[in-house]
Amino acid sequence: MAALAGSASGAEEIGPLARVVEDPFFDELPVVLSVSRLAQPLRDAPGSVTVIDADTIRTSGARDLADLLRLVPGFLVAHSFNGAPNAVYHGVTDENPRGLQILIDGRSQYSPLFFGGVAWNLIDVSLDEIERIEVIRGSNSAAYGSNAFLGVVNVVTREPRDTQGVRVRVGQGNDGIADRHARVGMRIGEAALRLSAETTRDNGVKHFDDRRKNRRVNLRADIPLGAADELQVQAGNVEMALRAGEVGAVTNPPREQKALKEFLSLGWTRNLIDGGSVSLRYTRSNEVYDDAFLARDSGLSLLIDYHTTTTRDELEFQHTAVPSPETRLVWGVGTRHDAVRGEQFYGRGGDAVRQSVHRLFGNFEWRPSEAWTTNLGLTWENDSLSDTSLAPRLAVNYHLSPRQTLRAGLSRAHRIPSLTEAKSREFYGALDVGPPFGVIPLEIDRNASGDVHKERIDVAEIGYLGDFREQGVFVDVRVFQEEVRGRILPVALRLAPPQCEVLSLLERPRSCGDYKDYMNGQDVDIRGAEYQVRWRPRQGSEFTLNQSFATITAHANSHLVKVNRGLARDAERHMEHSVPDHITMLRWTQALPAGMEMSIAHFRYGRFQWTTHTSVDAYERTDVRLGYPFRAGPTRGELALVAQGIEGRRAEFRRRGADRHDPDFAEPQFLDPRAWVSLTLEF
Repeated sequence: MAALAGSASGAEEIGPLARVVEDPFFDELPVVLSVSRLAQPLRDAPGSVTVIDADTIRTSGARDLADLLRLVPGFLVAHSFNGAPNAVYHGVTDENPRGLQILIDGRSQYSPLFFGGVAWNLIDVSLDEIERIEVIRGSNSAAYGSNAFLGVVNVVTREPRDTQGVRVRVGQGNDGIADRHARVGMRIGEAALRLSAETTRDNGVKHFDDRRKNRRVNLRADIPLGAADELQVQAGNVEMALRAGEVGAVTNPPREQKALKEFLSLGWTRNLIDGGSVSLRYTRSNEVYDDAFLARDSGLSLLIDYHTTTTRDELEFQHTAVPSPETRLVWGVGTRHDAVRGEQFYGRGGDAVRQSVHRLFGNFEWRPSEAWTTNLGLTWENDSLSDTSLAPRLAVNYHLSPRQTLRAGLSRAHRIPSLTEAKSREFYGALDVGPPFGVIPLEIDRNASGDVHKERIDVAEIGYLGDFREQGVFVDVRVFQEEVRGRILPVALRLAPPQCEVLSLLERPRSCGDYKDYMNGQDVDIRGAEYQVRWRPRQGSEFTLNQSFATITAHANSHLVKVNRGLARDAERHMEHSVPDHITMLRWTQALPAGMEMSIAHFRYGRFQWTTHTSVDAYERTDVRLGYPFRAGPTRGELALVAQGIEGRRAEFRRRGADRHDPDFAEPQFLDPRAWVSLTLEF
């Protein structure tokens, strides 16, 4: 439970470039909305929360949402050569992490397109439009269902009435960085609306041609329908173009991959006389992925076309009630339907593979006295790829004083299998090789049997929150034990006649080949502690220190050991090294003379593994930002210089083989220091 609040000094009044006259550190603790779906002060929330406000976002210098999560205790963030960032909480890493729910104004960013994880390159919001980010550190399936298996990142955008006028931002730097953003806000009668557009570019990882370009267009309109009712309309389009492949790689030639996302969201809210509310939200989103190329191997040529489309429909109703002065209740129902079409990934002649999820959720808050707050939450979920599950949570907060709180919590959550884990069927080409095989695929990469069950996590945690405002100190501590059971992982299995692949039959010695399936093969225990200390010794000066310490113990189950003993051993080693033994973040923000601002953030990570056969050495990263806000007549502006990773090149995703002596290990993925200048103007 921590608030990352940016530095403040007296100056102008409105807009994200303005200063706050009051010192927010001495206000009441932030009210969070995400943990239980009830608006609660941090000291009453049933989980650990980090709040990143708009001023922290601006002064961080981050260019994407994932990079901001470095400011949160326990998070690992890396950019790899595939052009997309990865972010995980407490390890459990792989190339496509799953289990972290990303919400933007209530819209899930969990994508059925990219292996059932978060499509980070298709996040449909610009950092310029964000009011705050609430990061729930720990499982929150009791409020948001199975996708919130390990945590939730809830992004709340600015209201259109607070973003009136015109705003433009231009950023230019080394490594191909070229960012452009424009926004216009206006009123039409009683309605307030905002339209924004953004493009971002960079050259990606050193020694790889993975240049990336993203475009976003967003619309939000808040329309009053009377004294108690409001209609919110949101729509957007996101496009990504990414260079991929390597020169001379016959099965992975240089090319451009493209992806697109479009969405429409309609939300209605009514505020009730008793202090409660009812709301209804519908969201339709579509995604398209295009990647086609000619692959050559063993004298054979084959056109590979990964064209995939997805459609998601989501409907949710929520009711908040206040039964008595000591109690509050929120409950609701939701349903989600996904349809994915992709001949290369799923076969079936291009017919859609589908998944439906139905959910009933609720949270009951009871405050029997000023010293105690109890939250009981529960989500019932039914999924077409698995069976029914219950995700309960009980949290008890004891207020040692108005400024100090102890919290104890127990919860259970589940993660349902993704469409990739349950239904992927990735075959390449076909050839008639004669008896006894007949027509067989050139290569079989995945052939999911569907014999997977939901993962389970049991969490026990103790938290402490101390608000010593007379000394300018804020303390947040979380001690946790997280036990994951039945973790799903890919498994290499041998093919057997007559189901073989052509390329393996051409090899010497000849074999049928192998393929990937998915199984519940591993149990993982995560134990550790994390804390955040924020100290404001004087007005305009602030220090934040985050540290996380965690250890993981992994055990392959007997089924995985029987199927593939080598994989079971490698998977255990990977999980036990998927989190550094320590993560440290130290940040200093300082108001300077002439209205200038300075922000310095230093990050330190121990050695860990993102994937089974790769490793990242311990590394450090320091980011610096200098900002000069100014005003020229009615125009407000800011000129800023940002430098990231000033120590030199570093590898965040892959530095060497996991055993350090792998002769076939691929080239390391280095990131160079980056620096850019940005100019922002508001009219």
